[in-house]
Formats: sequence, structure tokens, C-alpha cells
Amino acid sequence: MDRRKALKNIGTGIGAIAVTPTVVSLFQSCQTAAGYTPVFFSADDFNRVAQLMELIIPGTEIPGAIELKLPEFADAYIKAVWSEEDQSKLSKGWTAFLNATSQATGKDTAQLENADWDAQLAKYLKPGNDIPASETAAADFAVQLRDLTVNAFKTNEFIGENVLAYAPIPGDYKGCVDLIETTGGKAWSL
Repeated sequence: MDRRKALKNIGTGIGAIAVTPTVVSLFQSCQTAAGYTPVFFSADDFNRVAQLMELIIPGTEIPGAIELKLPEFADAYIKAVWSEEDQSKLSKGWTAFLNATSQATGKDTAQLENADWDAQLAKYLKPGNDIPASETAAADFAVQLRDLTVNAFKTNEFIGENVLAYAPIPGDYKGCVDLIETTGGKAWSL
């Protein structure tokens, strides 16, 4: 048996299974923000979630969430990868988050501004804040959104290649070395 042919066939088979139309559309949807149509959130909710993600990772010398197209990735990722149960839980949490923010500010959701969103995120995400039992679902949504945003940020191609320590071709394994010496203090990109 020709080992090279066998390995090639195995690799091709794995690639064919892994690259489904859903995954291809997920990759493509994140490339062009101008023509992006949300697949999980409604258009209005998508814009609000994008604002929240930008508050979590704002643009500085490093691009922010909107410029990196993290909202597009998150929307497509939720629809393509998450179970229906997790999607339902997120939707209920989003509704609870909107209601809690409206109640806290006394404004309709269409009138909410970045300062209102930021105050609500701070209420749920800063350690030590007491969250009323009636707002647990809203707080859970805020934590989920933060985690999703940070994970999308860390797996973004631009961040991986330009911000994190990146080695396109892994080199020698060196155990027990100082992170400052090897990467200048940067975490490794995956």
C-alpha cells in the first residue's frame, strides 16, 4: 500500500467533512461587513449587540470589535455552532438584558445610548456588584457576550498575526522558558 496516497486520501476526507457549506458561509460572512445580513439576531438587535461588543473591545491603537468584524462572526457562529437550547437561552438573556437596561434608564430600547449600555455592562461585569435575582438572565447574557467577544477577538486573524505572538511555522520546543524572553510578553496565537 502506498502510504502517501493513503495519507492524502485521509486528509482529503477530513477536509471534505470539516468544510461544510455552513462553515464556508461563516467564513465568507465575516469578510464583508457592508453586505452582511444577520442570521441569528434581527437587524436592530445586531446593531445593538455590535455596540455592546465595541464597548467591550473598543478601538484603540488596535482595531475594535466592529472594525475586526467580531459582531458578524459572533452572529454567524451562534447560528452555525450553538445548539437550539443555547440559542434560546441567549435570546431570553438578550430580552432580559434589554428590559433591565430600559428599566434602569427609564428609556425605550431605541433611545438607549452608549453610556446607558456601558453602565449596564459595568453593573453586570464588574466583580463585587450585587445582582438582583430578577436580573440573573440579563447578567448571564452580559457574561456570555463578553466571553464570546473576547474569544472572537483572540481567534481573529489580524489579532493572531499582528498582536499576539505568532509563528506560522512552529519551531523548536523549549520548555520552562520565560515568556518575556521568548515572545516579549505576548500570549501565543493559535
